[in-house]
Amino acid sequence: MKSRLFESRAAWLVVGAVFGVAVSLYWPTEQVQATSVDRASKIALITSDTTAGNSDAVFVLDFVTGRLVGGAYSTNTGRFNQMYVRNLARDFQVSENAQYAIVPGRVAIPQRGGGTPANGGIFVAELNSGKVAMYGFPYNQTAGPQPVQTLVPIDFFSFREVQE
Repeated sequence: MKSRLFESRAAWLVVGAVFGVAVSLYWPTEQVQATSVDRASKIALITSDTTAGNSDAVFVLDFVTGRLVGGAYSTNTGRFNQMYVRNLARDFQVSENAQYAIVPGRVAIPQRGGGTPANGGIFVAELNSGKVAMYGFPYNQTAGPQPVQTLVPIDFFSFREVQE
């Protein structure tokens, strides 16, 4: 007599469920990443990844002065022990009525002295100059307070000069 086990819908349902569980156990997973961006009329606030197992750094862009200031929280000390600063108005060569947009991103920056590069970076666009800049920052895991560091400009491009 012929077996009718695999002619049953219930049997195929069980086989499919077992196969699905087996695949999901061995499928590579990707960690969920979330970044934060908020803005008001005269400032923007973002967070950017530092290194694995450490808190994000927070950055404030002052639209009035064109200064980008940030701080990295140390889980060792329970304080912001690293501060960052950059004059974006000078970088974009704008003096008045600058219009900035800012977002964080994951970047792979080679080490350039002055500390290990963070896993996160900052992308800033300025409407009047028509430029976009990418900035990186070093992150040092030592417990003590660090001197104020300048954000490192990695590269620029002009979004108005790109031709189709």
